Amino acid sequence: MELSDPRPVLAEFLALDTVRRIEPLDNAGGWSGSSLWRVQAEGRTGLGASMATSPRLYCLRRWPAGTDPERLRFIHKILTHVAAGGIDFVPTPLPLARRTSVSLVHSPGGGLWDLAPWLPGTADYHAHPTRERLAAAMRALARFHDVAGRYQQLPGPVPAISDRLEQVQHLLSGDLDRITSAVLAGLDAALDLRASRVLALTRDRLSPLLGPLEFASGHALPLSPAIRDIHHDHVLFTGDNVSGLVDFGALRIDTPLADVARLVGSLVGDDQPQRQFALAAYAQLRPLTDHDRRLIDLLDHSGLVLGGLNWLRWLYVERRDMGPLPPIQKRLDEILARLLTPPN
Repeated sequence: MELSDPRPVLAEFLALDTVRRIEPLDNAGGWSGSSLWRVQAEGRTGLGASMATSPRLYCLRRWPAGTDPERLRFIHKILTHVAAGGIDFVPTPLPLARRTSVSLVHSPGGGLWDLAPWLPGTADYHAHPTRERLAAAMRALARFHDVAGRYQQLPGPVPAISDRLEQVQHLLSGDLDRITSAVLAGLDAALDLRASRVLALTRDRLSPLLGPLEFASGHALPLSPAIRDIHHDHVLFTGDNVSGLVDFGALRIDTPLADVARLVGSLVGDDQPQRQFALAAYAQLRPLTDHDRRLIDLLDHSGLVLGGLNWLRWLYVERRDMGPLPPIQKRLDEILARLLTPPN
């Protein structure tokens, strides 16, 4: 099936005679490997003689090759669960027209597809940062965690911590040298300059992470569905209100504190008064202990250090095609800005 014509898949969800426009978006500026289309279709409202049609927007997604269908079904279950619990700002997968218990299409040669409502709003917090919006983002995340936790919550070792500990150990055992050699070989002048700066600012920060991560890995915490990729570009605002949280492709059972760390770091960086305000807003719905707050700081800092090195591994060692360079350079600039910020 050609990616340029998603209509055979779309017909599994909607009557094609109601579809008015299909707009290809490629990966919509993301790096997950998914392909997206914005679909406009006519939906019916009202009853009887008063029934009318109104345009509705949907997001059709083709997941990247190799996506595990069982894992994707689990993500669908969580999103459906939180929507049933009153969360209206997540893209709940729609069922197939003829199989109401199924929300995933397997297309021959075309991978896995799903369809969800197109959520309104714009990811523009940095363009219009206010405390009202910051609080709204943190409360939206807390609400998601609260409802998602009713699906599954069990104590156990924290995957986010064990993953990062393993990454640090591998980097110190030779991976960092391999990344350094690949960067020295070069890829693009502007990118190489940023990569060299990332290496210079992270090399000495790896060993100090070992002790805290080893200590944290020995403690069990409540584990429940965590988004794991919740950041500035995945929080949509309409005015001062959060109208959408998007991109749940990395969701798994983990500590929700990893989400808190990721979002706070992305929205306000190392601004301590803003960080404390953001955590207080989250804690209004989900209280945080002192241990939680220390773990959030550890997850944030380790994620920052390892995040920059992950980009270098993908680009220089694995030679992944991550799309146009300007968005990648912007992401590395954001990481560098935080790495250059002195602790306060």
